[in-house]
Amino acid sequence: MRGELLAKSRNKLLFLDKVIAVLVLLMLSVSEIRADFMMMAVYLLLFPYMYLTERKKAIAHIAVASVIACCWIAVAKGQYGYNRELLVISGFNIYPLFAWAVGLFGVYLLYAHWVPAFWQRSPVKKMLLFAAFYWGLLFGSEILAYHVFNFRNVATAAYAVFPVLDCIHVPGWMKAAYMLIGPFYFLVCEAAGLPDPHTRS
Repeated sequence: MRGELLAKSRNKLLFLDKVIAVLVLLMLSVSEIRADFMMMAVYLLLFPYMYLTERKKAIAHIAVASVIACCWIAVAKGQYGYNRELLVISGFNIYPLFAWAVGLFGVYLLYAHWVPAFWQRSPVKKMLLFAAFYWGLLFGSEILAYHVFNFRNVATAAYAVFPVLDCIHVPGWMKAAYMLIGPFYFLVCEAAGLPDPHTRS
């Protein structure tokens, strides 16, 4: 009985998490909404959202995602400049900073809904599962932003895109970083022994 209740609770949270993720993506298509302020708001609202849904242990995952996002933007800050008005502080574009933090955590949150079905899998297989989630959402969101929402990084527009996908116009080293940041985040969370972010507390 307890197991059924937990499963129903997780299913409700999965549905809610998915709805929020879709709404965030759709809001990027509304030019009247400042993407930087919206992403900052989403980031800040993650904390009360995790608290209200009794997932306070997920805060540690947000913290790790935030540190990685800060390190990445410190390295690549000169590569971001969009075709929309966005806040820049001391050369740091605020939108990608919060977008990376929210995106990394969001992928882990969605991935973790399926973790109970993969407890017996090897660490390598778990990382590959996470990578599949991450790469799918990365390319999906980039394609939507570029081709549907006309949200573009003009600072690197001259660079070649990923073959076939026609998105992520950035230098080669950034393409490699985009592919690896997600798995690196996963490995850090695993190495730190962080609990399932859906653990009730």
